[in-house]
Amino acid sequence: TGPRFEPERVHIMTDNLYFLFLDEIYAPNLNDMLKFTKEDIFNKANHLHFGISGAIVAASCLRDLFKRSEKIKNKYYKDITDLIFHYVDILNTKDVYSDLVLDQKKNKSFKTSLSSFIRDLDFKYDYVFVDKNDLIKKYGIFDKNKKLVKIQKIGSNLFPKSPVHDYNLYLLCLKKMIENFYAFLNSKKLLARGIIVAEARGEREDTELRQAFKKIYYNGISSIKPTDLRRQILDLFVVPKKQNYFGTQLADLVLYPTYDVVIPNHNIRNDHFISYNSDLKRKCLDKNSKIIPY
Repeated sequence: TGPRFEPERVHIMTDNLYFLFLDEIYAPNLNDMLKFTKEDIFNKANHLHFGISGAIVAASCLRDLFKRSEKIKNKYYKDITDLIFHYVDILNTKDVYSDLVLDQKKNKSFKTSLSSFIRDLDFKYDYVFVDKNDLIKKYGIFDKNKKLVKIQKIGSNLFPKSPVHDYNLYLLCLKKMIENFYAFLNSKKLLARGIIVAEARGEREDTELRQAFKKIYYNGISSIKPTDLRRQILDLFVVPKKQNYFGTQLADLVLYPTYDVVIPNHNIRNDHFISYNSDLKRKCLDKNSKIIPY
């Protein structure tokens, strides 16, 4: 293991250094689609997804952001050290947040504080989702027994024909996410640089995320030359959950309320305490469709 990465202690070029904090939802592969027949895929609604959210925060704002988040944590959970904001647990009043079931006044106040915090916070964010069923319908290759075996080439050489077991959905999502992050950095009057930070999920997932990043980093994407990309996006760090960065928690807080609204015919909850339409949509980098395949 390398040294502890501490973004809040970065002092170099803080006025023009930005962090893209990532979080993700569901499995970053197509293995959960292998149980379906070709007929199931083409004739039934098996809309399983994978997605990534990314919260962009200026390095110069990190310390203030951390202090404000700690103020909320200390107000409502002062006896719990290293509390992590996890949106789904808060929404469902689970685990450390199970006390909210018995204290509706605290429940309402806590969620209102988080909603106001997110709404007023100075950050941008982005998201990309993959509809696995639609991806396979468009690009899947089946054998003579109608078993899914490969995904055909998708556009550029970044996405060659690949066995379905090896298919890395991080690559599809990161391509769009990094394109938008690069454009955001490029829009600044002074040269801006960025660092991407993701929370560790597991050995396989972390390896696939790093592989996807390196493929983009050294090959470039679309009209962005790899040298230009590396000039502005410096690196990707995968950090342990126990390091408790609020940046990755911020990406978590915006992910599920976005997913539940933007995925067609989804919207299964009416009790979100962070609203995509009221709190998040105006902070989004790119208003175009970000559900793959487009």
